[in-house]
Amino acid sequence: MNMKMNPSHSSVFMALALLVTAVLACGGSIGNETDEANKLVTEGNAAVQEATKFVTEAEEKKEQMLQTEISEIEEARTLAKEAIAAYDKAADKCKEAAKKYEEASKLRISNKFKEYLTLKVKEYNKRAEVVETAKGTPQALIDSENQKSFITRAKANNEKVDALGKEAEDLASQSDKLEKENPKIFE
Repeated sequence: MNMKMNPSHSSVFMALALLVTAVLACGGSIGNETDEANKLVTEGNAAVQEATKFVTEAEEKKEQMLQTEISEIEEARTLAKEAIAAYDKAADKCKEAAKKYEEASKLRISNKFKEYLTLKVKEYNKRAEVVETAKGTPQALIDSENQKSFITRAKANNEKVDALGKEAEDLASQSDKLEKENPKIFE
């Protein structure tokens, strides 16, 4: 039995085959980029975990510094320097996380995932700013000539840290809300 395809049917079939191929190619490409984005997000999340450890270390040093007797001011200043070093490491890790999230957001991924990552970039850049600002309290101890000067500077600095921290938390809330409203993009 000899079956010949009508030329118009042949064209329709070829167009359909090309369309399916194009859709599969795009779908595969998006999937691969989503996989790459997820890998970058995982790396960013690892940097966040490290930043958290450094912030905890810095806060512990700062608390020890604040509990040190005035008669042991040199010991307190040493603790202040250690706190500043830990804050620096935390800020670097926050910036690293933001960079990874930004790289991921530039890939071919869903718009909602891109929106989520953009919020995370803003959040972790803001968290880096919080940590950088937090260094001001131990730095105030190093720079202050007397207790009153230190207390004034530390109080002003802590207010800045609190305000920046609120901004970072607002960004985190926005990304959490987006994640809850769109759970399928995070599977």
